[in-house]
Amino acid sequence: MEKVVFALEIEDGWPPLGAEGVWCKKIGEHYQLDNIPFFIQGLAVGDLFSACPDPVNKHIFEFEVLKESGHSVISILNNIDLDLEGFLGSVKALGCSFEQFKQYSLTVIDAPPDIEIDRLNKLIDQYEDLGIDFAFPVWRFE
Repeated sequence: MEKVVFALEIEDGWPPLGAEGVWCKKIGEHYQLDNIPFFIQGLAVGDLFSACPDPVNKHIFEFEVLKESGHSVISILNNIDLDLEGFLGSVKALGCSFEQFKQYSLTVIDAPPDIEIDRLNKLIDQYEDLGIDFAFPVWRFE
């Protein structure tokens, strides 16, 4: 397992960081993502991808997904400071996992391909109605 650092493109102050490190397994010359990314667009847990780290700073500027895992990534921005404990407990009960970046009121969810997507969508709808902002940087459900 190794930490792979991705350069991030900041637009209008977001994301709030210029780089994000994620854990990956090295498989031959390629990488397999092992944790949920907060800001990297287009990658989900389990994806196999190719990338060439920059020779100067070792950051990844471009990558290509070679094999999608079927996992999706959902981002939650809780700017209204709503208690998400119930929501996150329900999401976990569905088989999802999550990570939080409390400094930025950000939670990311890993949604495996075999979960009950209708139940997840209902939960998301409930919390959107309460004012929570959701984004779907990787959505692989039909």
